[in-house]
Amino acid sequence: MLRQLLHRGLRSGFYRLGLLIGNHPVLFASAPVLLSILLGASFSRYRLQDDMEYLFAPRHSLAKIERSLVNSLFPVNQSKQRLYSHLQSPGPYGRLLITRRGNRNRNG
Repeated sequence: MLRQLLHRGLRSGFYRLGLLIGNHPVLFASAPVLLSILLGASFSRYRLQDDMEYLFAPRHSLAKIERSLVNSLFPVNQSKQRLYSHLQSPGPYGRLLITRRGNRNRNG
């Protein structure tokens, strides 16, 4: 009894939904596209934060205060600094070691 009542209610509800979609196909075809465009437009203002100090250290932490003090007392021109070990802050720097194969001497 309850099963038949539920079946009849669902059947008539989905029939009406089918009629509504069939009578207005442009609305139901364009609404998901417009909704996707509106929600996707918010990603144009999305900025990726990759500064580890900003992400993991609290705003008024002792490490940040000490780093700003060191940077103010000992400024480093990082564009001219060649030694990675002399840099005070990590950045997009890397090291590349190139060696030749074998241990033989080139002149002999």
